[in-house]
Amino acid sequence: MELTIQQGDLAFCAGKALATVATKSPMPLLSCLLLEADKSGLRVVGTDLEVTTAVRAPCSVSSPGRVAVAARHFQEVVRKMPRGTVALSLKGERCEVRYGDGKGWAEFPTQNADEFPKLPELKGDGNASLAGDALARLLERTSYAASSEETRPQLNGILVQGGDKGLSLVATDGHRLARALLKGSYGGISREGVIVPRRALGAVGRTAEEATSAVEITVAASRNQAGFAAHVGEFRVEIMTRLLDGPYPNYEQVIPKDNPYELSVSRVDLMDAVDRASSHADNVTRQVRLALRKGRIQVSSSTEVGAGSEDVAATYSGEDMDLGYNATYLMDILRTLATEQARFRLKTPLSAGVVEPVGALPQNGEEMLCLIMPLRLPDAAG
Repeated sequence: MELTIQQGDLAFCAGKALATVATKSPMPLLSCLLLEADKSGLRVVGTDLEVTTAVRAPCSVSSPGRVAVAARHFQEVVRKMPRGTVALSLKGERCEVRYGDGKGWAEFPTQNADEFPKLPELKGDGNASLAGDALARLLERTSYAASSEETRPQLNGILVQGGDKGLSLVATDGHRLARALLKGSYGGISREGVIVPRRALGAVGRTAEEATSAVEITVAASRNQAGFAAHVGEFRVEIMTRLLDGPYPNYEQVIPKDNPYELSVSRVDLMDAVDRASSHADNVTRQVRLALRKGRIQVSSSTEVGAGSEDVAATYSGEDMDLGYNATYLMDILRTLATEQARFRLKTPLSAGVVEPVGALPQNGEEMLCLIMPLRLPDAAG
């Protein structure tokens, strides 16, 4: 194995692939990157068996071959090398990288590349393609609401549903829910949807933000796999993942349809007030109180560490109402709305509230809706 490549290109490939390398594993090869060189260039692969990233870069290959090297060590060393051409070769059981016109070199022990996990072959049941920036926005507007607890594994992912009218992403942890929609024809992805792990979509989102081509989505539900591929300049990045087993909760049933009271408020003003009040909140519940009154919201929190209150101008159509919310959950929602004003549709202090942007989102054909469950206030009746 022998090739020459730009240092920045090698560092990019190693850094992207490192994102899905296992942090701890009884299998030593899962802490490695697989380097594969052939006539079409270099491919760098990292996997934890659940999520796999493969990055292909153009380079000059004198002799093809495959080698596995310790991922974090290799990426760190290559990242620190000076810019310019580097020469990578296999010397016996060690991988050598020479840089700086031969002034410097680094060697890395290798492992048997033939034992590296085989990459999944995606022959999809369905396909879709969309702009990278649009996919990145869909993920930003939903991923925060996915669960990190293991008690309900299907909630650790995001439900991706397609159809003739649009592509929707939904995430919930039982305390909040986020749904983002992109209008268009995406019938290649089933209406029932597939559940993609949040960790995989984190890697997809970072690539989608940088993509210089459309992102191709391939779903092989019959084999419990999905893949996402895009070009980032001259690089081709592929992320493949196992799907989570369902069923996903029927989220449509939990979105209130009859909340009669509406509250409109500056998104940034409310977010800032909640942030300041949360400095006094309990470390576990993160509860802040929102006292809804005509023309204003009083945002407050009081615990043994301190107390604070702030009034925010608002338009409110209902009766006086005091609500308790987890400040972190509420700020996550407000942060993603992307409009100046936020609208809350409410019913009672203990029922789910719907939060929406006021007016259209800046991007045509995109919609979003959020749901948040309140916390019982300590002085609430009942």
